[in-house]
Amino acid sequence: MRAALLLVCVFIFRVAIAQREAAISELVGLSPGVTLPVQLGRSLRAGKVRVGTQIVARTTQRVPVSEDAYLKAGAELDGEVVASIAGNNASTPATLSIRFTRLRYGKQSIPLKTKAIAIANFMQVSYAFQPADGGPDMGNFSEANWTTKQVGGDTIVRTGWAGPVVGIGLGTVGRADYYGVYSMPAASPDDGPTFPRALGVFSTTASGLYGFGHGSALQSADGTITVTGPGKSIELRNGDNLLLEVIASS
Repeated sequence: MRAALLLVCVFIFRVAIAQREAAISELVGLSPGVTLPVQLGRSLRAGKVRVGTQIVARTTQRVPVSEDAYLKAGAELDGEVVASIAGNNASTPATLSIRFTRLRYGKQSIPLKTKAIAIANFMQVSYAFQPADGGPDMGNFSEANWTTKQVGGDTIVRTGWAGPVVGIGLGTVGRADYYGVYSMPAASPDDGPTFPRALGVFSTTASGLYGFGHGSALQSADGTITVTGPGKSIELRNGDNLLLEVIASS
């Protein structure tokens, strides 16, 4: 009886949340701190791709932009390559820099500036959609009930697509539903947005590069996203995921 009552309460809570949230109808400037999990739409190889090459990345899930509004998945970020340098042994690292400058949503668009929190190689992305550690869920054909691991270490325990995001310390650090994965809201505006942040395949603590070669590094400043590697080249591939954070928008 108590378990049934709990399920009813959870259902009512989810319905209440769904009624409060709605897809935006007018695209306006996004608040600093909003996160945009995106997937790159083409491969870019340092030293091969030309500076000025246009790139497009698409959001991979629903993105909260306030306490009661969100962007639907599939919003597009336009950008370009701003540096492409082949490596020369240890003296000159391979360097690839990109910059996103505009968000398109339907027929609307706004300029924006982002930084990269983390980037995951497409193989690391694929692991986030498989049962965690090849566990007992391997025999469960319903993805809606799988326990999966995010890039960076968090675990999602799903039942009917929804469930808590559990941190490495076994505390609840976010939530997941059919439309995406989200962090918990910040306690105050000084700590970040007071609404959930979209995570995509990433953990709440994700930072840097995942699935790239030893010695590779990520730097992001003033809207420019730079990856470097000790070899002759470094590459961002079609299907790689990036977790971006808005730093300015109008």
